Amino acid sequence: MGKVVGLTVSNVGILLVLVAVGYFLRASKKLPDNAGKMLSMLSATVFCPAYTLRNMWQNFTMDRIRENGLIVLYGVLFTLIVIGLGLLLARIFGKPGLERRSLSYAFAIPNYGYFGYPVVAGVFGEALKAEMVIFCLPLSIATNSYGYLLFTPNGKLTWKRFFNPLLLSSLIGMILGIAGVPIPEKSFFDSLLSMAGNCMSPVAMLLAGFVLGSFPIGKLLSSFKAYWLSAIRLIGIPALICAGLLLCGAEGKWLLLPTVVFAMPLGLNLVVYPESQGLDSGDNARMCCVSYVLAIVILPLVFAVVKYLCPGIVA
Repeated sequence: MGKVVGLTVSNVGILLVLVAVGYFLRASKKLPDNAGKMLSMLSATVFCPAYTLRNMWQNFTMDRIRENGLIVLYGVLFTLIVIGLGLLLARIFGKPGLERRSLSYAFAIPNYGYFGYPVVAGVFGEALKAEMVIFCLPLSIATNSYGYLLFTPNGKLTWKRFFNPLLLSSLIGMILGIAGVPIPEKSFFDSLLSMAGNCMSPVAMLLAGFVLGSFPIGKLLSSFKAYWLSAIRLIGIPALICAGLLLCGAEGKWLLLPTVVFAMPLGLNLVVYPESQGLDSGDNARMCCVSYVLAIVILPLVFAVVKYLCPGIVA
């Protein structure tokens, strides 16, 4: 339990520090109000595509698909399940329009990458983290296609918005990976993609803080709605998944992977994507902030339950 708490606090702490920096830059007028648009465009058109291209190129290979085909199909299954669940919950709890589309994203797509991978590696080991990466490949594709398209202005979809840099980077990475085209480690191109991709999370955190800078400090964590919506993300959805899998007799990694992945807090693209399309993401940023604060308490409890149910999987 102490290890999980430490890892969670460390990751949340890094995130909140960068969010605080973004908040200060906005609140102190160090950056103009339109800087959020610039940060979001950089993330959505440069940093996220670079990360996605490298991730797909490295992991979506024939060897990995052959070795982990069942895990990939398992990931496809749960990606479809959570998208459907997200749409249902958003219809129940969200108003038509941007709020409903935002909740569809929030309930379906957690922060499995920047936040989830290091925590899982620290608690369960690198071997399970590698399987988690494979499991999340379909979710990554959904994030960069379905997730991005949820935030088309006025819900209108055009060919330009469909074939966006995020979706194209996923497709190109998959093609290169399946074709077996090597990406030499430490090469110029590998280093370029790695460096650009590593900027994705810090910029997203700064952007979230920048968006929150338009709110008085007293209002940031005072939204009751943000708390119970975050609780559904952090407790309700993983509990539902875990209970369903237990009823189906799942155990080991087949129980652990979906439960842990969908117990992660909200993905920061919930702020990046709407901002890049000129949409208001203030409520989304507040919900993200609350979800990471709650994760400090909730995530260790979820991990403790999962470790109890899967005693054979340890770091």
